[in-house]
Amino acid sequence: MADDFREALPALLLAVVVLSAGCSGLPATDRQTSTPKPTVENASYPSGWSQEGISDVSVALQTHRATVNGTSRKSRMSVTADDRNRTVVRTVDPDAGTASVQLIDTEFDTDVHVYYSAEGVFEYDRTTDELTRKPDQNWTAVRVASHEGVRRPLSNLELNATEVVIVEGTTGVRYTVTGIRTPDSVPANTASGHVIVAEDGFIAEYDITRSNDEFTRQTRYDVSAFGNATVARPAWMPEE
Repeated sequence: MADDFREALPALLLAVVVLSAGCSGLPATDRQTSTPKPTVENASYPSGWSQEGISDVSVALQTHRATVNGTSRKSRMSVTADDRNRTVVRTVDPDAGTASVQLIDTEFDTDVHVYYSAEGVFEYDRTTDELTRKPDQNWTAVRVASHEGVRRPLSNLELNATEVVIVEGTTGVRYTVTGIRTPDSVPANTASGHVIVAEDGFIAEYDITRSNDEFTRQTRYDVSAFGNATVARPAWMPEE
């Protein structure tokens, strides 16, 4: 009996080796190849942008506008200089045909909210509690959503792509602001902060401080709720 077991032992060991090999993984043809992790070197840059920064500011802004126009979104721009702050929040929902704007300016004690719909344009001054209705005023989502001054903080910036990030559900590149390209040609001679641009082409965010010996100005801009923004009828609207 012992001799029979010794003779069968090599066959058993071979079977164990074969089974172990079969459990170690899928055949080579069934294995999934890993996708390289996105980096700033292999990132997809939209028109007007490159790893070195903004290659053409006009093209970069055209790409931004072409991407966001017609899409619901919320955007905010805030400018701080000395002890003054001006903040504008714009929300548009082209599908519903509604939009809103909030303007707060500490220099002039302004706090105005505007609601746009098919009923017209309603403007509410929170400092005076005054409501103004303009039923015949024409408006478009493109005009309401446009922020003045988006371009100026981006002009003549020295940028360096530092990392790939996820913004509003898509891949984007974060840049570090390192300075001004031609300090002698613009009022500000130093700059710091960051810029994030999505691979789709829209400027998702920036926080830029430009300054010289006489002034410092910080501009913050961001786009959020991209593709799913809604504009509710405000509580200060009168019931019809």
